[in-house]
Amino acid sequence: MRPGWRHPVRIGDALSATLQRLGLEGRIRQHDLWRVWPLVVGPEIARHAQPHTIAQGRLIVHVTDSVWLHHLSMMRHRLVPALNEKLAPAGIRELVLRVGEVPVVPAGPSPKAVPTEPTRGVHPARLAEIDKTLSSLGDAPFREALRRVWLRASRSARPDASRPPEQRSR
Repeated sequence: MRPGWRHPVRIGDALSATLQRLGLEGRIRQHDLWRVWPLVVGPEIARHAQPHTIAQGRLIVHVTDSVWLHHLSMMRHRLVPALNEKLAPAGIRELVLRVGEVPVVPAGPSPKAVPTEPTRGVHPARLAEIDKTLSSLGDAPFREALRRVWLRASRSARPDASRPPEQRSR
């Protein structure tokens, strides 16, 4: 190994370290709140209540009316631990409910469904290599985003770049 070079590390570890060093790791976890909210509360409640902001351990949730405000206030003791479990360590200490504007949540597929990038134009062996490399990443939204970027780069690169390394022209 050349002087000054470091040993290779997994991309997930490198990204985690970089986000932590930049002080963004907590904000990324907080962003996950909007992704997991419908999974924790269910689609019916998600249509009437949405997270608005989170700061210093206080999650502010907007609800459509006082009926939903009352309903969620009765569920508060279950929601905070459930959210913290899904987002560990989210550090939500308090749930603050307010009547306010709630964005429309489209009815349809489960919030778990993430549209995948079309694989047309990417060699199947290259696709398998990408999926194998990314399989160790635990964070599904990040893994899917990175997969989309990688597939897009594989399609727009040189024609033989989408092929696996052993089949590329030299």
